[in-house]
Amino acid sequence: MKSFVIAATFFASCVATSMATAACEKPTAKPEIPDAATVVTAQMVKANNDMKAYVKGMEAYLGCAGLGRSDEKKELDDLKKFAEDFNEVVRAFKARSAG
Repeated sequence: MKSFVIAATFFASCVATSMATAACEKPTAKPEIPDAATVVTAQMVKANNDMKAYVKGMEAYLGCAGLGRSDEKKELDDLKKFAEDFNEVVRAFKARSAG
């Protein structure tokens, strides 16, 4: 019985560790930012949804990755730059659609 409890505890800790590791992964690829001059509404909606999912994934990653300050700052700066690039496309798309 004692060995069963030890084995069960070991198994549970292995599963918990693997789940925590799997849950804390950096998103694999940035979504594609469409061309502001040619993008249509359906593409913008898809790009917006992809961007939201990417940002949410990066925020989750940064929250659990335990990066050093300089690495975390670099990741945040990259994310802000990427989001600003996307926002420029959104503004251009809205301007083009309005007039």
